[in-house]
Amino acid sequence: MSKRKRKNRITLISLTGILVLMVGFYIWYLNKDKTGKDNVTKEDASLILATMDPDLIDTIYFKNENADTTLIRENDTWVSTADKERPIKQNYVQNMINLVDEIKAERIISEKPDDLSQYGLENPFAYIKATQCDGKSVALSLGNKVTGGQGYYAKLDGKDTVFILPSIYGTNLSYSDTNMTQVEQGPTIMTDNIFHIEVLKKDGDDFELLYDPDSLYHVAGTPLLSWAILKPYEEPYSADSTKVSELLSDFNSFYFLSCVDYKAGDLSGYGLDDPAASILVEYYEEREVELDEPETDPDTGEEVTKKTVKEEKSFKLYVGGKDEKGNYYVRKDGDSAVYTMSASDVDSMLNIDVFDIMSTFVNIHFIDTVDRIDIDISGRPYTMEIKREVTTDDEGNEETKATYYYNGKVVEEKEFKEVYQVMIGASYDTRLKEEVSAEGMEPVLTMTYHINTGKSYTTRYYQYDESFYLVDNGYPIRFTADKRKIDNIIKAIREFKKPE
Repeated sequence: MSKRKRKNRITLISLTGILVLMVGFYIWYLNKDKTGKDNVTKEDASLILATMDPDLIDTIYFKNENADTTLIRENDTWVSTADKERPIKQNYVQNMINLVDEIKAERIISEKPDDLSQYGLENPFAYIKATQCDGKSVALSLGNKVTGGQGYYAKLDGKDTVFILPSIYGTNLSYSDTNMTQVEQGPTIMTDNIFHIEVLKKDGDDFELLYDPDSLYHVAGTPLLSWAILKPYEEPYSADSTKVSELLSDFNSFYFLSCVDYKAGDLSGYGLDDPAASILVEYYEEREVELDEPETDPDTGEEVTKKTVKEEKSFKLYVGGKDEKGNYYVRKDGDSAVYTMSASDVDSMLNIDVFDIMSTFVNIHFIDTVDRIDIDISGRPYTMEIKREVTTDDEGNEETKATYYYNGKVVEEKEFKEVYQVMIGASYDTRLKEEVSAEGMEPVLTMTYHINTGKSYTTRYYQYDESFYLVDNGYPIRFTADKRKIDNIIKAIREFKKPE
């Protein structure tokens, strides 16, 4: 063969090879979808056992051990044929539609099985039938979980083939009627907007907490400026604002797990005919309103056409018994629906230890409100007094001058305040299991604060044991104070710097 002929043959072979590659690439391109992925192979196609048009599906029937429900589409909303007023979770219906719009097996098990019971398909645990408005329908039975793997055995009505479907089918076909009912959640409340909480219990101590900066309450001998614990004790106690803020986070949202009966007639089955407890939260919401006429902002001096107003709101919840999972049955006041809430959420609101949120300070009086303190230490009297004189300068400005006395003698302001600071540091340290009486006992320390409002508050300390004193504020005695702390107060009063 000549070199010329050999060269032409090589060229022809090269061109043929290139042509084959080009044809192969073209065929691949035609079979390539818009996402860049290869289209379904023959093997994949054989695993697609049924398809539906999700936009045309207008009826869904599904059944399992906790559901036997027919849903129809009305005005783009899915409703139950048994009770069209029952609110249905629309996203849950969509989840089921997603199961049947393309039923693709992960694996074919048997084309003609001899015994369906071995797959759990003789009595399937779940069944769904979807029907389009044009009459086309697909019905699917779901059997046992695949042993040692993921997925479920399944079969289509009218077909013999047994195949495996992904686990999501078991999840989305396990919905109960309860699961399918839309849950109307309680309010989400800004913690800072809560001003009143009341927990009433059929068995156990009630609890009540109130915020009122203008309150006339005087808590444990202390004028209250913010939070007061009104229950369980007959007299109010001051609450620690920081601790209250932590507590309020348990009351600012009410998350319901499920709606077990959206219009319950008989509440006895839920323990709500005679609730175990009720929870009341009062709060306010802020909203902006248009003014009829412009006003001048007192802070900026600018003209405004809108202002923010506070609207008081309230939410009351009744607590009943528990379901088989330990969740509480609850009902909103004025609502016939019965919901479930987690035991941890409800218990955090019901089981409040008052001592955990109390202000542990026995006597917190602002020094500017105090006129005189009468003190008795084991029968020996002491007096601390502040006398104030108000003067007016030539321009009409008032000025208050305070003079400080110890046992009738003038003392330095700094030294007076140092002792006063020690005195108001007295605190509750422990709570007694039961109230006790100090009848027949002599107080170790007595302090009476005379306030410039004309009121007086007395606290007495009695020997309890080697480590603690009983604290008596005129109420039943239920708290003790660390003996060392109170002894330091006694020492500071006795060793007050003598006037020169």
